[in-house]
Amino acid sequence: MRKRADKVLVLARDPAVISAASAAVRTLRGPAPTFARSGREALARLAGPGLGPHHLVADPAAAGASWPHLLATLAEPSARTSLFVVSSDHAALPRYMSALPAEAGPLAHAMTHDRGGPSGRPKPKTPSLPNAAAADLAAGLTRGEIIVRYQPVVRLRDRRPMMVEALARWQRQSVPVPPDAFMPLAERSGLARALSVVVASRAGAELGRLSGELGMGVSINLPLALLLQHDLVSWLHKALRRSGLRPCQVSIELTETTEVRDVSTLRRALARLRAAGYGVLLDDIILNDERERFFHLPFAGFKLDRSLVMNLPEDARARREVRRLVRAAHRRGQLIIAEGVSDLRLWSLVRGMGIDHAQGFIVGRPLPSEALSAWWASWRGRQPA
Repeated sequence: MRKRADKVLVLARDPAVISAASAAVRTLRGPAPTFARSGREALARLAGPGLGPHHLVADPAAAGASWPHLLATLAEPSARTSLFVVSSDHAALPRYMSALPAEAGPLAHAMTHDRGGPSGRPKPKTPSLPNAAAADLAAGLTRGEIIVRYQPVVRLRDRRPMMVEALARWQRQSVPVPPDAFMPLAERSGLARALSVVVASRAGAELGRLSGELGMGVSINLPLALLLQHDLVSWLHKALRRSGLRPCQVSIELTETTEVRDVSTLRRALARLRAAGYGVLLDDIILNDERERFFHLPFAGFKLDRSLVMNLPEDARARREVRRLVRAAHRRGQLIIAEGVSDLRLWSLVRGMGIDHAQGFIVGRPLPSEALSAWWASWRGRQPA
């Protein structure tokens, strides 16, 4: 599987836009563009495995109802596709959106300098978070600024989609804030539970609508302090009760932010969740992980950190340790998920080592819920190994 299936993807029906895009690519002496016949087809190419095309030349009129979903997919930080809005009818465009004329020269110049952003303007830099406080995050939770993106996880032996990881995003005043900036803020300020309730509720609502079509579960990240709360099962049930998702379809990923001081308390919390039908995954396992003393507890499985997975091809010791972990986990009935599986070499390696599931760019990037059906259609049509 190539990392990028297309150099330039063109979504247009207007002959003037199609002609301008074709001429611009010829001017740049690049490979011939690929043409999408509809917004749904373009979304499938953007949401599919790999990194997607370098450039998307799009006329919003050709995208139809898929236009907001295309923009949401392109706005995800992991997306590397530059958008160039081209239209011969500027009066039909939304007020917030600028567009290039349906002419080869301006489009070729823009692609040369790669000035494509979600609105056709230069891409904004991701802001830091120097001035945000707990009150800002609390207000963002109330205003609906927390959105969720979903990264697929598939079974290695038969490529079957198993679940998606729900990833919180903060669109602060329509500008994305990096998760590594606001997640620690949530934990420090006592807003971790409110944030988790929002993520679980939104994930349940969005994935519940797709459960019949995709049949995939979901994993939700929680810090240790929330995992140990006695009423966790109660508020999880409440957040998910209208979604149609059953507890057995929901996993919890225990993040690595807090040291475990009381193993007995952790064991009881895991037992409560297991009795209620929820599995718990221990996240971000690395080489010589100090948490190995907890591996015998009733976790459903473990997720290997992307840094460990990416070192496997070159590090014989890491491969030996991972094989040992896999054997021990399987004896206990636990599964192993490899994160950061980004290419065919890693896919083949982790599959050969007996690892159960894979997550990474060769499978799919974090996506809005509206793009998951397009990802599934694209995934079924590809064979990475």
